[in-house]
Amino acid sequence: MTPSLKCRLKTALNGGLAQAHAGAEAAVEIKATQEAEAIQRKRTKRTHFQRGGVLYAEQARDMVVRRDEDEAKKAQEALERAQTTIQRAAKAERKRFVDAVKESRKKILASSSRKKLMKALCVEVRKEGRKRAKRRKEMGDA
Repeated sequence: MTPSLKCRLKTALNGGLAQAHAGAEAAVEIKATQEAEAIQRKRTKRTHFQRGGVLYAEQARDMVVRRDEDEAKKAQEALERAQTTIQRAAKAERKRFVDAVKESRKKILASSSRKKLMKALCVEVRKEGRKRAKRRKEMGDA
């Protein structure tokens, strides 16, 4: 290749790379602009309270208040459902604990004297209590 051809090719390649880079930047800028416009449209979206007829300011205010009250009521109901679920889970956990203690007690009663029974029962209760505390701690950390 001749030096002049190399020079022309180099110039053409540099120009092509510059245009490609500029095109990529323009595409990114257009995408960002479109996203910003979409967000702006969502923010400025108007809510229609009524179809047809005259809507007075007082009526619109009442509708807004009623809508806010409905949303608050739905949030309260969701909170109550969540609390009920938590209470049920705690009750199930207590039931497992009591069932484990009862099972241990049955095993102990089938085996030996009262003193040994009480000692073994206490050991089992402590063991179950530690397991329960460990599960609580793990749930609290998570």
